[in-house]
Amino acid sequence: MAVAKKLETIFKDRGYGDKVELSTCTVAEMESKAKNYDLIITTAQVNKVMPVKVIMGIAFLIGRGTEPVIKDIFESLGFDL
Repeated sequence: MAVAKKLETIFKDRGYGDKVELSTCTVAEMESKAKNYDLIITTAQVNKVMPVKVIMGIAFLIGRGTEPVIKDIFESLGFDL
């Protein structure tokens, strides 16, 4: 939930709040939910191949190194920074 809240703020602050839908789930639910989304941002190790791109979001929990991750997320979604 903490990462989802941070991402929600980042999207809103950059003018994309109304263009994204965020959802949280367990690792066990990830594969079945992935087909409904364009991107997965996770703080857990994912050992399965997912049907969408997976981005490691641990930087949002530790509070540093977030800019390269934000850049990857925005580029993956086709958003300008």
